[in-house]
Amino acid sequence: MRRQFTQSQKLLILRRAGYKCQICGIPLSETNFEADHKIAYSLGGTTEVWNALALCKDCNRRKSDKPYQP
Repeated sequence: MRRQFTQSQKLLILRRAGYKCQICGIPLSETNFEADHKIAYSLGGTTEVWNALALCKDCNRRKSDKPYQP
């Protein structure tokens, strides 16, 4: 099982998020966003688009391996 999202998965994740960080809402682009697992890979989350978030670097670091809480 792979841990990292593919490039095509990343584009889908970013588009689905409306090019905004799904936690803080700042604008994102293909070059400044990070795809993260809603349910952390380390906690058994799968590397699939349905289990993904488009986050800015700061929000991704703060979220760490905690499950996403909308």
